[in-house]
Amino acid sequence: MVRSTTPDYAGYRVTLAANALSPAYSCGGGSSLPFSGGCYKAKFSMSELGASEDFQEIRIPLNQFSDHWSPATGEHTKECADDASVCLTAKALKKIERVEIWAEGALGDVHLEIKSISFSKAQNLGQESLQQSKVRPSAPFDQCKDGVQDNLNYKISTRFCTQHTCETADMPIAEAVCCDSRNLPFAEPQFLFEAPDVNLFDSLDSSKVTTFYDSVCGIPLFQAPINRTFDEWKAESQEHGWPSFRTQEIMSENLVVDEETGYVTSTCGTHLGTYLPDDTGKPRYCIDLSCISGNKDSMLFLQ
Repeated sequence: MVRSTTPDYAGYRVTLAANALSPAYSCGGGSSLPFSGGCYKAKFSMSELGASEDFQEIRIPLNQFSDHWSPATGEHTKECADDASVCLTAKALKKIERVEIWAEGALGDVHLEIKSISFSKAQNLGQESLQQSKVRPSAPFDQCKDGVQDNLNYKISTRFCTQHTCETADMPIAEAVCCDSRNLPFAEPQFLFEAPDVNLFDSLDSSKVTTFYDSVCGIPLFQAPINRTFDEWKAESQEHGWPSFRTQEIMSENLVVDEETGYVTSTCGTHLGTYLPDDTGKPRYCIDLSCISGNKDSMLFLQ
């Protein structure tokens, strides 16, 4: 809970020294010096709140913290979204030794008052219409009916735009891959589903069929494995580098398949991936995990 007369200052940051060997040393080094890990830093912005006499709430997701940052500028040198070793962990959060607020890496006057700092669990968004991301492609290129969900499964909400056309650096990768028409010919990074923090197949129950939902509107799109084993489904996905589905595993009433372009889209307008028949000509769908990591919209199914 904060208030400020300089809300447009661009260098606000907060650090947590958690399970560090030396909190003071770590918060001066940002892992740039030997044994200086354990001081996690994240940016926050006041600009949308504006100047106010009232204290206002700023929420900073814990997956935006990293203990690898430049001691000269405060900018991250490694992101939690790209390297799980720099992320805050439950073990570290049990040993918070120091909390610091910084005005760093930007010129300007600074005034910030802090009423309180607290932690809370993520809100349960399944009880109501799903909250949506506010960082989206501009209107001429946005083909989705809404923004991607804020609480995507399989750690996809921790992934931000890297190799795709991005209007802002904080654009979720799902917005770029699934919604920006300029990226239709492209895909998410190959083998994203095998990233150590995603680890898709190890996170699933191999004895059950898993349903995958649209990352924007929450409609069901794929169910797997069906008429094959879990290991067969996994092996085919590993062969191509993206989750792969067969005809019996698609929910055709919710899909639009253009066999000429190969584009696979949901009936909500979300771009999902590519129709890519196998060597024998049998239909196969190679799909971006970031576009099928949604949560079922309970409101949708109650209507």
